[in-house]
Amino acid sequence: MLAPRSTPALGAAVAFALALAVACGDPEGAPGGAPKDAGANDTGAVDAPPADGRLQDAGPLACRVARTSPPPACGTPTARSTVIAGPGAPAHDATLAAEARRFDRAFHAINAHGVDVNAGVSIEDAAHRALVETFIRDSDGWDASAGTGRPVTELVTRFEKVAGLYAGVGVAADAWRYAVLRDEGAECAEVERARQHLALDLDALHLAVAITGTPGVIARGFARRSLPGAGEAATEPLEDASGAPYPAEKTNGTWREDVSGEYPDQIWEDSCSRDMLVGWVLGFAAAWEAIRDDDTFAASARDRLRADARALADSLRVVRESGYDLEIWDADGRRTYHGILHHESIDRAYLAGVKNGFNALMALGIVGALAWIADDPGLDAWLADDLVATRRLHEMARDEMLGVDLGVDSNFSSYNMAFTAGLLATRYLCLDDARDVAREAVSGALYARPERDRQPAEQRQTFFDLVHVAAGLGETAWAPPVGAPDDAALARGLETLHEWSPAPAWDTARENCDTAEIAALACVGLDGTPLPLLAEPGRGGALVAAVPVPMRIRPPSNYTWRTNPYQPNGGGSGAGLLPSNDYRGAYWLGRRLGR
Repeated sequence: MLAPRSTPALGAAVAFALALAVACGDPEGAPGGAPKDAGANDTGAVDAPPADGRLQDAGPLACRVARTSPPPACGTPTARSTVIAGPGAPAHDATLAAEARRFDRAFHAINAHGVDVNAGVSIEDAAHRALVETFIRDSDGWDASAGTGRPVTELVTRFEKVAGLYAGVGVAADAWRYAVLRDEGAECAEVERARQHLALDLDALHLAVAITGTPGVIARGFARRSLPGAGEAATEPLEDASGAPYPAEKTNGTWREDVSGEYPDQIWEDSCSRDMLVGWVLGFAAAWEAIRDDDTFAASARDRLRADARALADSLRVVRESGYDLEIWDADGRRTYHGILHHESIDRAYLAGVKNGFNALMALGIVGALAWIADDPGLDAWLADDLVATRRLHEMARDEMLGVDLGVDSNFSSYNMAFTAGLLATRYLCLDDARDVAREAVSGALYARPERDRQPAEQRQTFFDLVHVAAGLGETAWAPPVGAPDDAALARGLETLHEWSPAPAWDTARENCDTAEIAALACVGLDGTPLPLLAEPGRGGALVAAVPVPMRIRPPSNYTWRTNPYQPNGGGSGAGLLPSNDYRGAYWLGRRLGR
């Protein structure tokens, strides 16, 4: 085993490096820092862990005990007590459910066309946009070609790439939707449609790893050649004529040909980053939650998902030439551009002795979820004995959350990564004590830090609200809640969903503040809401308000939870049809969470 590379760790230098990384670095999210790794551990028994996180020989982990009671038969409605109430429950909101259905229909009929998972699309022809609008608002169909009278490939001008973060959340939305409908005894046709969508998602998850040709490597994203748009990108070989990795300088994404020989109509983008990986892993975990005890899915599909999860986790265990594990590696034999998950790092650089709770939470959530799926003794031991009992990643996440809350300069991609990892760690981590500490990290180190302003608790970001609610509940994928929901946070989250622009969602520009209002730092939003502006710009020089912009007038985003909620102006040309997996993921998570 290689010893960790030594790097001086001076307080001022660390602070400077952190500030530099946040201001100039990772466009997908800011950094972390934390204690040194003990290296990969590939021995140990799989059993119930005591308080220190180590494993003992005491039988199978409770998190993997199969469900013994089958779900109700489809067509026999069964009310469940859930955070967002479903049909038959007293608090059921039929209006919200109908809107979620429209978003589901728009996504599967158009955005997932040809790729089965998330892709943004552009529809430049106004008449075609009107057809789509009518199809989604005035019908209940799922076939856009039949509903509009035009093939989807004629309606859509351009298909963007599938990207791991958004695709993974879309898979999670589908998995939770299927599990909810199945477990509530919904109409048979509805359950079967949701099951078919999830089956296609499972194929897409496998494609993302198989297409790279290297076990344990996952694509940043992929695109279909036969669709106009991202699939037309030029590709580059993994190696040059001498066999050296190509291009010589690693980038944040290079398009490659299918290496597996299984997907000739697909190309893939390499250099999977932290935010893309945590999204993919959320999709893996939610899919496993839905199918692990469901015999309507073939055993081969379950085995394939477990094998892919195991390979991803095994790759993260390897101590690389850097002297560190927890690195995301690529098919060209190099670390990806934003591929450091290790807790002794700031963004793309190692700083020995730095405690980065952000990276610690990312690693804990990602490895915890993959290990739960894989059910592998070596992975379980590495997680319990090394990452938890020795390195104390859970405590680091709670006590050393660096680089996320930066006030006005916060990067909301960092917030989104942290909350996504927090959901993984609090719902899918098999170690009870570490999971409880992760719950404290979500609510105390992320959601509402004492005596700090501009906190997620005020931001009206439904996903953040629900991850905090889930942390308070203490529910896991295998056990019911042990606590009570934060009803105030839930109410804030529901308010945001109610204020969302109706489906189908377009990237239409919204300007709440004109030039004169910006000069005066006093703005009145489009609906009359006062939006006092800050003289200090936000990240990237963006105009930001002193208060969150209500969702009813907030500029649209391809993924709201990684977009600054204080930014009053923005949007696009109106031609982009947004996938809305931000809405779908939050809604179906709320319908899945018990209370």
